[in-house]
Amino acid sequence: MPYTTDSRGYKNLLRGNPDAVRILAEGDSWFAYPRRYLAFGPPSNIVQVLAERDYYVIYSTASIGDEVAAMMTGEQKFSFTKRLGTNEFDIILFSGGGNDIVGRYDFDLFLKPRSSGPHWQDCIEVERLDNKLDLIESVYMELMERVIHYSLNPDVRVVSHNYDFCVPSPEGYELFDLFPIGESWLFPFLQEKNFSDGDEQKAVIRFMLERFAERLARVENRYPGKLFITNTQNTLASSQWRNEIHPTPAGFRKIAALIHGTIQQALGAGKPLDK
Repeated sequence: MPYTTDSRGYKNLLRGNPDAVRILAEGDSWFAYPRRYLAFGPPSNIVQVLAERDYYVIYSTASIGDEVAAMMTGEQKFSFTKRLGTNEFDIILFSGGGNDIVGRYDFDLFLKPRSSGPHWQDCIEVERLDNKLDLIESVYMELMERVIHYSLNPDVRVVSHNYDFCVPSPEGYELFDLFPIGESWLFPFLQEKNFSDGDEQKAVIRFMLERFAERLARVENRYPGKLFITNTQNTLASSQWRNEIHPTPAGFRKIAALIHGTIQQALGAGKPLDK
C-alpha cells in the first residue's frame, strides 16, 4: 500500500509512483490507530484507508495520543518544518485537537460536579474550555503559517477535519478487541462528576466538539483556498464506534471517504496538477 512512516520509504514509494499525489500526514490516532491484530485486519485509521488508492503516496508521521500543541512545538515542530522544506508535498493532512478536548488528561478539567447547577450547561468550565480552544486555534494558525512559509511547493494545500460526536462508554482500548488494557477516556470522569444521565453525557460531548469545530471553521476562513476542513460531525452511527473516541474500521472508512472528497476539492482549488 502506498504509505510509509519513514522518509526513505517515502522516497522509494515516490520512485514507484512518480505521478501520485504526494501527501504528508501529521496527527493523532485518527491517522495512526492500530489494526485489530496489530499488523493484520482491515484498515483501522484514515491514512490506511486513503492509502488503498494507488494515486496517493502518503508519508505519515502521526502518533497515537498526540496533542495538537505538541505537534507545533519542540522537536515535532522542527521535524515537521524540515519535511516541508526538503520534500514537495501536494497535500498536508492534519488531524489534531481531539486529545486536547476529550483526551484523558484534559476532559475532566472542563467539568464541574453535576450538582453545580440545575442544567448540565451550568456544569461546564467554560473559561477553561475557551482557553484551550484559543490555544488550539493558535496552533492551527501556526501550522498554516509554517506551511505557507517553508513549503517547497507553493501550491500545497492543507486538509484537516473536526471530530464526530463520540459516545461515552466504559470501554477503553482493547488488545485484539478482546483484552481491556486501559480505562475509557470520558466515561470515568463523567461518572466522577455525577453525570449519570446518558443524554446529558452526550450533550456535554456535543457542546465541546461543536465549539472545537467552530474554531476550525474560523481558521479555515482566514486561509481561503489554502485550508480545507472536512466536517465529520453527525456522520457515524453508534455501532460505528470501536470505543469511546475511535471509530470501527467501517467508521474510519466512512470518515476517510469524506476526507478523500476534501482532498480532491483542495487539489482542484490550487494550481492544476498533472496527477
